[in-house]
Amino acid sequence: MEIMQLRYFVAVAETMSFTDAAHRLHVSQPALSYQIKQLETELGARLLDRTSRRVSLSLDGRVFLPLARAVLNKADEALRVMRERLGMVTGEVAFGSISSVATHFVPAILAGFSQNYPGIRVHLHEGGTAGLERGVTDGSIDFAILGSPANPGVLEVTHLLDEELLLVVPKRHRLSQRVAVRLRELEKEDFIMLGPHFTLASEVKTLCRRAGFEPRVRYEVGSMESLLSFTKNGLGVAVVPRLALVDGRQSDDLAIVSFEEPLTRALNLVRGKDRYATVATRALMVHVRANMLAAAAAMTKPILGWSDQVTHELKKNEG
Repeated sequence: MEIMQLRYFVAVAETMSFTDAAHRLHVSQPALSYQIKQLETELGARLLDRTSRRVSLSLDGRVFLPLARAVLNKADEALRVMRERLGMVTGEVAFGSISSVATHFVPAILAGFSQNYPGIRVHLHEGGTAGLERGVTDGSIDFAILGSPANPGVLEVTHLLDEELLLVVPKRHRLSQRVAVRLRELEKEDFIMLGPHFTLASEVKTLCRRAGFEPRVRYEVGSMESLLSFTKNGLGVAVVPRLALVDGRQSDDLAIVSFEEPLTRALNLVRGKDRYATVATRALMVHVRANMLAAAAAMTKPILGWSDQVTHELKKNEG
């Protein structure tokens, strides 16, 4: 029995197609069929039921599949450990990030990282906090930058920085000329918020309740772009993270107002508790933390020109 044969069998079992499995493995279909037949002969069991129209797992195949996956996982881990021991920092890392950080920080971070670790391939998963947290919990994402996780007890949480929240209103709004407002002044305003799978919505609602009122949510939207567009068109006001306002998306039709309080949200680096982290994963985590902390100082700068300041600080840190 060979490792290659186990990989071929698992590929067919996952795709239920010899054609698709051969395409995934970059081998010819006859070679794939031959190797699986050899495996079945050695085991003395039929693993796959084949007809002219479909492929399915036999009873023996259903029993053998988790065993084959376990062997492959151990083989991959052994190879990874030996590469690390020999100083060959290679591998793949699944890195998750909420959209605002992915847009403004991650490109500069990964540019510097790839120069130092050209043998590491990074897969970026961009989304809302809830989805990223699920990925970290189930192991499909190695670590992620997100807001406040819903289940911190099963995660290792490292605080990175506190990001300022700002009020965005249409230019013709009564508060558009104010330098700063108190959150309680928005009690009678219509709010536009991100949907429930973004933790920013629950964080803003919590802040409003602490200020003594229940926010009147008129619209829930699925992206920061939609939130700003709805606000620009006079459909309500929005509380927005600072990072969402540093690339010019806040057109001339919008006004940005600070809060007197002030208001912030936490950005955290999270990973699964007690999960093995490869050298590649640990290297990227250290790199991300260093760059995020270096950029945090730039968050005291005014919105105008702030994006350029972040880029300058990141490049200086890379040097």
